[in-house]
Amino acid sequence: MPGWVQLLPLLIVVIVLAVRMMRPQRISVTRMWVSPIILCALTAWAIYANNVLNPAPPLEIALGVVLGAIVGLPFGILRGIHTDVRPTDRKGVMYLGSSWVTIVIFAAAFGLRYAIRMVIPHRGSLNATIGDALYAFAIVFIAASYFVVFRKYEELAHKPAA
Repeated sequence: MPGWVQLLPLLIVVIVLAVRMMRPQRISVTRMWVSPIILCALTAWAIYANNVLNPAPPLEIALGVVLGAIVGLPFGILRGIHTDVRPTDRKGVMYLGSSWVTIVIFAAAFGLRYAIRMVIPHRGSLNATIGDALYAFAIVFIAASYFVVFRKYEELAHKPAA
């Protein structure tokens, strides 16, 4: 199967989520977690499928995931801090600023993984480890940013009206 065919389902999901995330929106606290959950599931599936095709030692996979997570955490926190969040008149609903940076970083992680696989073909566990690290970076970036956004909303929602 050609390499670009593997990217097709990922590309479709990223485009659908990008259209949704590129504009400011009113969103419930519960619905806010839908996109990150979909992206996390997609990433977990990709890590699993990659390990089936290019098996790597579990220690290398764990190391890649941990390093990617460590690098992604501060960027996610920064993104969350700089995202516009405002409560609305409805309980549990917030105004969430556009988050195009999130989808760009997620797409870049998948794109870099694909590029590495094309530049270093058949390198086995090295490709798998680097790819898993990029995935972990993207997932922790998204999770951390949404956690910070949620905390900002909670602070604003419980602040007494002036």
